Amino acid sequence: MLIFIILWLTYMLLFIILGITTGGFIPLQTSINSQLGNRVKTPFLSSLISFIIGALFLFILSLVTEADLPLINDTLSALPWWGYLGGIIGMLCLTLNIFLFPILGSVQTVVIPMVGQILMSMVIDNFGWLDTQPSPLTLAKLAGIVLIIAGIMITLALPGILAKQTPRPRSTTKSSKFIWQITALLDGFAFATESTINGHVGTVLKSPIHSAFLTFLIATLILLVINLVQGNFKKLGYLVAAPAPAWNFLGGVIGGINILITALLVPQIGISLATILGLMGQIVISLVIDHWGLLGAEVNKVNKIQVSGILTIIFGIVTIELI
Repeated sequence: MLIFIILWLTYMLLFIILGITTGGFIPLQTSINSQLGNRVKTPFLSSLISFIIGALFLFILSLVTEADLPLINDTLSALPWWGYLGGIIGMLCLTLNIFLFPILGSVQTVVIPMVGQILMSMVIDNFGWLDTQPSPLTLAKLAGIVLIIAGIMITLALPGILAKQTPRPRSTTKSSKFIWQITALLDGFAFATESTINGHVGTVLKSPIHSAFLTFLIATLILLVINLVQGNFKKLGYLVAAPAPAWNFLGGVIGGINILITALLVPQIGISLATILGLMGQIVISLVIDHWGLLGAEVNKVNKIQVSGILTIIFGIVTIELI
């Protein structure tokens, strides 16, 4: 019995570490892509470069680890129609965030989609949508959700409110701002849906690598069209005139690993826990980057309020999983 408990705890600890790691990749990828975007003067071209590199990385990884090439066999025919939407949803979320940031400000742009991801992941788990295993919503889970949302607010929003240093978004009417806040919430819903789709695709294709590659391939094709329409390829000259350091091109590799791990985790632990752990990792790594001013970020020391917020999130996760 003791051996069984130890093995179970080891199994859960492994997935917890993976879940937090995949969330931690997001701020790293965002910081790196932002640096590249500053060099080429447009986020769309930066994203295209990132997705191309990520797709190549996943293709090579597939050659090394898999028995066949990605998407060459007949497993694609087993995908439902919505199995191809992961890359499209990811692109829509990326484009939406470009508009949200100057309107809502940095705090709301981060916090509202996070809340949306948590709520949508719980709904998906409760009803078993997108071919997931149903996991009924309980009072313990509801209490855990409240604690996690409170922890997010304490960590990300409260320090700025107390210091009265929250970045001011551009002027908008109250009704217009409310519409954008609802849009940000829907953005979070979309992120959770994308993760669920990628997890299902990985199960059907019997390879999280192939699932991640399909997502990157679709997103790359969409970005290619956008950049062609906008005439952004001439801006590649900025990279020729002032070559970027090698780490500026690692965003695609990090993004590929992120989606790969997500496609592996969701079928194993469910979208709700995968989302919550990912958000935990995203917050922690964001604070680490700010605390030490990594990747060109401005130094912003972590305070006791933010630490208490993280502990509240951890308590919420424990409440959901163990009570």
